Amino acid sequence: MKSGKLRGSGIRRITSKPEFSSFLMLVIMLVLTAVLQKNFFETKSIMRNINAFAPLILVAMGQAVVILSGGLDLSSGSALSLLTCVLTFVMKKNDPASGVYAIIIAFLVAILLGVINGFGTGYLRIPPVIATFATSFIWLGIALFLRPTPGGESVWWFGVFYDFNALKDVSGFFGTVGAFLPPALVLILAGCLLWFMVSKTRTGRYIYAVGGNNDSAYESGIKTAKVQILAYVINSMYIFLAALFFVGQTGSGDARMGDPLTLRSIAAAVVGGVALAGGRGNVYFALVGALILSLVNKIIFFADIPYAYQTLVGGAIVIIAIAGSQAYITASTRTKEIKIG
Repeated sequence: MKSGKLRGSGIRRITSKPEFSSFLMLVIMLVLTAVLQKNFFETKSIMRNINAFAPLILVAMGQAVVILSGGLDLSSGSALSLLTCVLTFVMKKNDPASGVYAIIIAFLVAILLGVINGFGTGYLRIPPVIATFATSFIWLGIALFLRPTPGGESVWWFGVFYDFNALKDVSGFFGTVGAFLPPALVLILAGCLLWFMVSKTRTGRYIYAVGGNNDSAYESGIKTAKVQILAYVINSMYIFLAALFFVGQTGSGDARMGDPLTLRSIAAAVVGGVALAGGRGNVYFALVGALILSLVNKIIFFADIPYAYQTLVGGAIVIIAIAGSQAYITASTRTKEIKIG
């Protein structure tokens, strides 16, 4: 009898979490997509989808870290564009070693972008929306200076960030692996590992504390400004991974490449159950939110909805997804309050 009660309470605990509604929504989206796209679960189709979904997944996970800390990053798309321009500006096609230099320099630039955003919100106390909206124009301006038009150079081996077959002539191993493992999945797993390591440290706990109540966290002795800087730097690491993927895919840089991902990354994090107020949610489920938004586009395409209505339908589905997630959270909270009362 006791074991039955324990099982029941365990199930209720799981279903009362906002992440459960996101997971349920993902299952529904997967079923709908599989019905509309007959080859959805074929290996080649899965690999294509992973490649298509990876940039939003990575940027959304980074955005989730910032939101959990009580912030918001409206410059993430511009930062992604800037990093692709930096990579292709430093690389020289006939100099394989320049690819390594480009990665190091872009990595350092990514850290700098995170520090600037974090310093503005943490130490200067500028509202995150205003601070990152302003820096988005700065990043865009620098990107346009480096790459006024899409283009640039990429060393031959850089394609490994998009397709392992780029190195199949170097080793047969890469050709074999490339047949079933897309580098995009490796980058996503690297992003999951990054958050796993952060979440096991004080920084991970402090991010939740600062996002939950900045003043209380400060009074508890937490250096809130430093935590906010770290949150933005971690966010930049995810954007850096997305930039590697984009340049590996296209072999070029583009000052406007990341523009569509800024608001979509915020929506993905919210659909994944991350509270915009901060302090509540799970970075891993921002990945789920990104998958849901990406599947929305596929459903619209395979449902053969006229192009003129695609944006309208897509926006409506996103609103329903966010509203459904928030309604589920509210209902679960009220149920808990009634039980306590």
